[in-house]
Amino acid sequence: MLRIAALLIICIAVLFLVVNKMLNFPANVTTVDTSGRYLLENVPVGGIPGFAGMAYLRVIDKKHPEEVYRTPLYSTQLLDMRLTEDQSSVGVYWMYFNKDKKTFDIAMPQWEWHWMNIFISNTPYVHLEN
Repeated sequence: MLRIAALLIICIAVLFLVVNKMLNFPANVTTVDTSGRYLLENVPVGGIPGFAGMAYLRVIDKKHPEEVYRTPLYSTQLLDMRLTEDQSSVGVYWMYFNKDKKTFDIAMPQWEWHWMNIFISNTPYVHLEN
């Protein structure tokens, strides 16, 4: 029983370290929306074994920099960082942040849910089926 408890503690500690590292990775692409209010960052997490080719979108409200919104993980092969913006949303091709609701709409084809999204994404989202 003691070995099981020790193994569980080690697994939780490793998970905590991996998640903490993922949340603090630097962005490899950063863009600012046309209004200048939102900073959109593509954050690759491929430096961690098992997550090659994966990333998340981090949106920072520059008026409230403590408010950081993260999407679930996605394949970087599907990423298109062309900025889109209208009165209600800002985002990149396939991923849109609803400014008023503070939620994401994901329209990315072939997007798949990943169990680490529980820890990475801190913002409600909807995957829009094609």
